[in-house]
Amino acid sequence: MLTIMLLVVLGILSVFVQMLALNGASQGQGMTAMGISLACQGAGTILLGVFAGWFTRLAITKFNWSRIIAVAAAVFLATLFGGGISFLSVLLSIPLAGIQ
Repeated sequence: MLTIMLLVVLGILSVFVQMLALNGASQGQGMTAMGISLACQGAGTILLGVFAGWFTRLAITKFNWSRIIAVAAAVFLATLFGGGISFLSVLLSIPLAGIQ
């Protein structure tokens, strides 16, 4: 749950940054770029939420980590990957929307 909440906050911040970056673009192109970016971030959030749960169970059962360390590591890794996905989705959505 914590991973998903952090990724949603990161996604909201990413949308605000993308709004600033798309200031000179037309409204249609800007909305297309933001839609593509949000779709990528939404899919990433769902997949990384599943990854965090899987990694936590794996770290506890196979590697005998304590629960607190396993959860902290899973949240950190998923949030780090989510930040990368968020950044890449903004970079990829702008050319895909046809903005030069």
